[in-house]
Amino acid sequence: MQNKYQVAIHFGKSFGRIEYDPAAKTATVILDNPIKRKEVEDYLKQPRIMPHARATLLDLEHLEIKPLDSLETLKLALTNLWETTGVLVDWSRPADDTFRV
Repeated sequence: MQNKYQVAIHFGKSFGRIEYDPAAKTATVILDNPIKRKEVEDYLKQPRIMPHARATLLDLEHLEIKPLDSLETLKLALTNLWETTGVLVDWSRPADDTFRV
């Protein structure tokens, strides 16, 4: 059994998820808006410079990360997904196919 990390995403009334396979370091974006799906896929493939808190929230360092290198870097990159693509990460919503508006 593979352990894939899943997180729910949405853009407007288009709901989906990102499935991350840590062993293969790949992500599958499931979103029925093809333009936004491509934007998210491209976002995850590009290196990013991200602020990261050290001891306190006022003590930031900027890290260059590759989002698909690890689950930790993926989660860090997802904190900026909305600002870059307009696609929201629904951290508290189950990442399955049953949710619809």
